[in-house]
Amino acid sequence: MSGSLEGFEELVGAWELRSCTSTLPDGTQEHMYGSAPIGVIMYSPDGWMSCYMAGGGEPDPGGTLTGRTGYYGPVVMRPSDKVVEHHVRHSTSDFMLGTVQERGYRIEGDTLILSAAMNGKQIEVVWTRDRA
Repeated sequence: MSGSLEGFEELVGAWELRSCTSTLPDGTQEHMYGSAPIGVIMYSPDGWMSCYMAGGGEPDPGGTLTGRTGYYGPVVMRPSDKVVEHHVRHSTSDFMLGTVQERGYRIEGDTLILSAAMNGKQIEVVWTRDRA
């Protein structure tokens, strides 16, 4: 697979999961992995990523995902669109295998916000980097 890594350096490192929220068209929000989700997303300097997310804290009655989700694969950057493509090589979810998961991204200090539209919902996942 070939692709651009322009702008990738700002994503490199490990980020801890803080929240995963889906917003329905009517504005209703769901916390997909509960009130205190557990997880990490890592971007390596050579253009690969790995993500793990699991439920934690109080479950959200409307939450759609429970348990654990993980996947990994190479990355392609589209910095002009502020999009990172995760090219899924393997996943705990069969429906993700071989797909390209496009994520809008923005960085605010030590916070990474990834977003995507899925099944009529807008998903926002917030990660933080600990520079200790």
